[in-house]
Amino acid sequence: MWSEKYRPNSIFYMIGNEEGRSKIIAWLKNWKKGSKPLLIVGPPGTGKTTSVKALSHDFNLFVLELNASDIRTKEKLEATLKNIEPVNLFGQKVIVFLDEIDGMYSKGDSGGINFLQEWIPESNVPIIMAANEMKDFMKEIVKISTVIEWKKVPSREIFLWLKNIAEKEKLKINDEQIKNIIYESSGDIRYAVNQLQAAQESIVFKDVKYSAEEAIKNAMYAKNFFEAYRYISNWQDDPDTKVLTVAATLYYNQPIDLDLRSRWLSEADLLLGRIKKYQEWRMLRYLNIFLTAAIYNVRGNYNQYLVPFTVVQESYKRQVYRAFIENIKEELHFDLGFLVSDIVPLYEFLVKLKKIKDDNFKKILEEQNKSTI
Repeated sequence: MWSEKYRPNSIFYMIGNEEGRSKIIAWLKNWKKGSKPLLIVGPPGTGKTTSVKALSHDFNLFVLELNASDIRTKEKLEATLKNIEPVNLFGQKVIVFLDEIDGMYSKGDSGGINFLQEWIPESNVPIIMAANEMKDFMKEIVKISTVIEWKKVPSREIFLWLKNIAEKEKLKINDEQIKNIIYESSGDIRYAVNQLQAAQESIVFKDVKYSAEEAIKNAMYAKNFFEAYRYISNWQDDPDTKVLTVAATLYYNQPIDLDLRSRWLSEADLLLGRIKKYQEWRMLRYLNIFLTAAIYNVRGNYNQYLVPFTVVQESYKRQVYRAFIENIKEELHFDLGFLVSDIVPLYEFLVKLKKIKDDNFKKILEEQNKSTI
């Protein structure tokens, strides 16, 4: 992806947030044990993560990067951070980067925040945290941190950045098309660069709208990924319908790499859940990328109907289902009703198709069949 190819490897080559970048450099140069950590707060795609990675290159640091929303429990954080050393085996100074800490809190997981409050003052390594926005549960972290406000990059600077990339790639694109990309990106540089790459693949910047059937069929047989992405991104349906329709088509066609495609679909579903929970609607642009990865090159038939799963709302009350339900509930932290109505039937379906090997669950199915005879 061009967003990685053209990611600045020096903090001095970045665009926008000059004041913020100067503060990061000054903080690092003056850091000593007991110094406050940095908390960078600003919109996605504006260079928060890039600034930390570039900093590591400039000062030969080893960055231990963690996505706090994925490792948010006290147990996981403690196992990773408690005994961290200030220098790694290669003699590089270590710096901890906790990304997306605004995604840490969920019911029952506040212990992660409590652990950070205790660990940060005693840490013997520099700590940088990043968040897309301030959340109420972060107030105690804010008190013990130096906060840097990260702003959207001015459109003029993004224009010059994209223009430079277009010239290096010998891309035939006019200024008006670049301006359209910038307008659509709303200050998200990563998204803007990826859209510029899409232009190389002859993606038309017209507001074309496709039905579910048109989008799915064309994406399955597209010449390349970016052409498929065009159809999915211009598919005129709500996000939930998109996810369900892609799932229906996938499981109807049963491609050889269904497990891999299911993972992309799972990523889309998780992202959509986060978008709705935190009202981060600008992240919908990435949803289309995951859905494209799931459906592109399937070479099958469109199917708008979900797999006819057996309704099991009452089955979970039986003893044979209870242990399984409780186990996955602990692992997935999903609502019981959702587990019963969606997850268990899907898991059962994949076990029956031998896409998932689970001898214990096979025994559960056998016991269930005996109980219904």
